[in-house]
Amino acid sequence: MQALIEEDPKWFVEQIKKVRAFSVLSDKELMYVVSQMRSFYFKAGTTIVNQGEAANLFFIVHKGAVEVSVKKFFFREKQVAILESGDFFGESALVSNSKRKATVIAKTDTSYFVLLKPSFKFMLQENPLFRQNMKAVYARRKLQLKKA
Repeated sequence: MQALIEEDPKWFVEQIKKVRAFSVLSDKELMYVVSQMRSFYFKAGTTIVNQGEAANLFFIVHKGAVEVSVKKFFFREKQVAILESGDFFGESALVSNSKRKATVIAKTDTSYFVLLKPSFKFMLQENPLFRQNMKAVYARRKLQLKKA
């Protein structure tokens, strides 16, 4: 795990701005987010999060692709999404204070920007537009999982 701020913080701010949910944050707020993020790397086939486990991380896919699936009726798993560079996951459990709603597995070797729950919650409290965006994403994904 590596702190992103040790790299080029302005470059990371520009990358994070490209993530639609973060586009409502000011440069100052983005610098805060970037200062709190860490980078992770997972090999293809690695399970990143499991449905039903406690949640404390928000992920932004930097490079690579992940598969999102849900377990239905104990045995059957259904793929609900493929997420790639610039996509994110983990917001649902953090917004709703619940357990993980899906399992996410790296389809390829993948790198991520990761934000810890306290920093994510801080941004939800500080910026009403960010909170609104995340709640909208949560509602949309909740419906998508229900239909799966």
